[in-house]
Amino acid sequence: MIHSSHSKKDLIEIIEYFEFNEIEDFRDKSKVSLQKELWEYVRGLKYIHPDRETFFVEDVSGLIRFLQGRSPKQLLTQHHLEKVSLMSKNIIFYCRECSYSLPASNYDCIDEIIENAIEISQYGDLPMVRRALRLLNEDEKIEVPLEPIMTKRVMKKIKRMDDMKKLNIGRLKVTHGKVMVLFD
Repeated sequence: MIHSSHSKKDLIEIIEYFEFNEIEDFRDKSKVSLQKELWEYVRGLKYIHPDRETFFVEDVSGLIRFLQGRSPKQLLTQHHLEKVSLMSKNIIFYCRECSYSLPASNYDCIDEIIENAIEISQYGDLPMVRRALRLLNEDEKIEVPLEPIMTKRVMKKIKRMDDMKKLNIGRLKVTHGKVMVLFD
């Protein structure tokens, strides 16, 4: 059966991405009925096109394993999101506004900052977490760099955005030849 952590939006995205056109009116169905119908449909499949960009599945059995496992998207409750947001803001405040100075920040010791950073690092899909950890890694008091834990999908998206930025950087083009300057 499909794991309950997959949202209805995720299931619709799978149906559209793999072009499961035999499932009709999938947008109008409830999550439970959509789960049942998608599960029966996928179990009856013999072949799908491999996907190495979005869902990272090679065949039908890979898609079945993907659907049975937890959703790779990091879903947070409102309370937990506020907690992670507050910790990230405090770390950013320590880095930017306090210029890495403990007495001016909301923290008492460097260990408290590291504990918060380790706790939020598992939510690397959130941009504020990545920014907080990037700024914190520039602190000379932090000996071991802290890396955000991200899903493959977000990593690919960030890589694509970096590649697009590199393509749009202006370049100087020099042409050789005669140049005529006229003064009127």
